[in-house]
Amino acid sequence: MDFALTELDPGTHRVALNGRLDAAGAEAIDQRFTAAVGSVAKNALVDLTEVSFVASLGLRMFISVARVLQRRGAQMILFGAQRQVMEVFETIALDQMIPIVATEAEARARLAA
Repeated sequence: MDFALTELDPGTHRVALNGRLDAAGAEAIDQRFTAAVGSVAKNALVDLTEVSFVASLGLRMFISVARVLQRRGAQMILFGAQRQVMEVFETIALDQMIPIVATEAEARARLAA
């Protein structure tokens, strides 16, 4: 599991994740992801198109970073989840805590609203 961070504008990062966000994958990126995304007061658009699996540790990472961003006046929006990943999100009602949309364009529009 790895990620790439790109600054879209002064207030927004795009974070592209790649791999399986299982226990090993979450452990591999948790500290770096939290530091890169959660330590700044910038919105984070998280691209999940290349993520094939998300386990509880990955969910915890998303929730904790989203809460930190919210306290700093920013937000995290997840987009591009594959069907099997989206099913996990729906099972735990993750969209009640973190906005989840289908495309990057929708994520950008959500920030502009």
